[in-house]
Amino acid sequence: MDIEDFYGQVAGFPPNPLQRAAWQAFWKTQHPALLIRAGTGSGKTEAALLPPLAAGRRVLFVLPFKALLEDLGIRLVRIGQRFSEAFRRPFALTLDMGGSCRRIRCVDGASTELTSHRHLFADDLIVTTLDKFLFRLFGYGEPIKSYIFCHRVFGFTLGKRPFVIFDEAHDYDGLAFSNFSRLLRTLYEKGKDVCVMSATLPAETASFLDPVDALEGDLAEEQRRFELEVLGRTSPQLHLVRRSAPNTAPGERAAFLDVMVQEVERRVRPGRRLIVRTEWIGDLLDLRQRLKDHGPLVYHGRLTMERRRNVIARLRQCQEKDGGFLLLATSAVEAGCDLDAHTVVTELCNPDSLVQLAGRCNRRGRMGDAELVVVGDGVKPQLRTLSQDRHRDYLNTLEAMGASFDSAALRPFFRPPAGDWMGEILFDMLWDYVYNGDLTCKPLWDRGILVTRSWEPPVTLCTGLDSQGLPQNPVQVSLPRLAARVPPEEMEKRPAHEIFSVEENGTWHADLYRAYFDREGAEIRRRTYPLQGRVGAYWTTLFCVLKKPFLDRYFDPSLGYIRLPTVLRRAWKDGFERTLALKPRIKKNGRVDITKNEALLWYLER
Repeated sequence: MDIEDFYGQVAGFPPNPLQRAAWQAFWKTQHPALLIRAGTGSGKTEAALLPPLAAGRRVLFVLPFKALLEDLGIRLVRIGQRFSEAFRRPFALTLDMGGSCRRIRCVDGASTELTSHRHLFADDLIVTTLDKFLFRLFGYGEPIKSYIFCHRVFGFTLGKRPFVIFDEAHDYDGLAFSNFSRLLRTLYEKGKDVCVMSATLPAETASFLDPVDALEGDLAEEQRRFELEVLGRTSPQLHLVRRSAPNTAPGERAAFLDVMVQEVERRVRPGRRLIVRTEWIGDLLDLRQRLKDHGPLVYHGRLTMERRRNVIARLRQCQEKDGGFLLLATSAVEAGCDLDAHTVVTELCNPDSLVQLAGRCNRRGRMGDAELVVVGDGVKPQLRTLSQDRHRDYLNTLEAMGASFDSAALRPFFRPPAGDWMGEILFDMLWDYVYNGDLTCKPLWDRGILVTRSWEPPVTLCTGLDSQGLPQNPVQVSLPRLAARVPPEEMEKRPAHEIFSVEENGTWHADLYRAYFDREGAEIRRRTYPLQGRVGAYWTTLFCVLKKPFLDRYFDPSLGYIRLPTVLRRAWKDGFERTLALKPRIKKNGRVDITKNEALLWYLER
């Protein structure tokens, strides 16, 4: 199929050099295995997606985070609409988020959301996260259906060979990177067709794939010329505001936020689009209070999916009308969000994050005065990926850039992802059982242990459970985030209500529930009951449910979860096994009794 015609009909624009190179690399072999490296805003999504669609393939699009699904989903629905109109055949798209699943059917250029059928990996395009993809891959989930997923992931469903795309691959680290790298290598060795995309991933991470590299070499030069001469896209102006690094100390933190506010207010004007990025949600909420007269929108990882969808829709609407906005965000905005801002104001962050943020400036190439404003002298110590010496070199490199931001100069500072050997062993054992029939690994599968992102298991935080036991306004947080970090000897000296989310009269602000599926005749129903006894956190679905009288302290419909409840205490550790006590008993004097624990959770802590 001719690339010009296909891009014109399905993408709505002609292909750029990167997209031409990816198209040629896809068609030159029967089993394409590609690594696409290119800067943000260069069209990587279309470069990876359109060739397999033109070939009539079934595409599995895997993302690192659930937060990226909504924004990308809007773009992909538009591609599906154009595809169905151009080729006069329906196009089915699924956003598979595990607990919820949205299916969209495009016919003759119009789209309709379906509610009656589930996809079972048979649709033209399935968009999901690595976590959910691994659950499907290894057959976890509802009885009977789980076995279908294993077969259909790589089977020729409806006569269409699968093509697996991994986007934003640089965002994997630790255990998640082990799962990603082992999965990628296994698919490649089994002869499956794959594509990896990234703006900052070092090429050596996936050196066995065929490179389509627009970061280095001849293609990079050609792509840069195209963006400059055809799109008029230039690097943003760089402004360094060297003040003390943001700190948790109240005085220093307040002074730092004052500087952030000053830099924003100098640039807020009608029709201007500003993104303000902080590392911590607490700083973001303080900035919102200080900038509330400008009507800012907020975007972070503890927003509900519905609220994220609404925020993204409003931002896109502003862009389409060439209007302005002020967005306050955490690192959730760096990857996947197709935003085109005049100005990004950010606290100093790690080099790869800064390059991603710069890609939100002048994304369409229509702004001659785009700015990247970097505030601070250091990255928060808890988040820094560079040694002290390398961090100094990083700052000196930023200083040496002068007035124009140069992303290429920061590539030597990108940190190669690090894996986890225990995660690799776990992945191999599950693969050997599910796909090679090794019964010695069956006990691992039977126990339901699949650690996808962290050895610290997640818990679903919600504002209540509906009549079917489903969480309302759910977000996932790491289980230890709900635990107090006060040492045991300190707990016995301070009142419990100063440490935990509990009233002085002993009323707790939240409860922890366990969910499981129970068979009732021919039906399988979800059951939910309060946590009791000692439970492995990997063996069950956990819900942390906020009580109605205390909702306002933790949840805001517009801002998401502004605080997390503290209902657990760290009890003891035995080897890798960490135990948490739920809602510890409180003595008559208001102190915590650390000797009696009625409900306990354990997980593996590296």
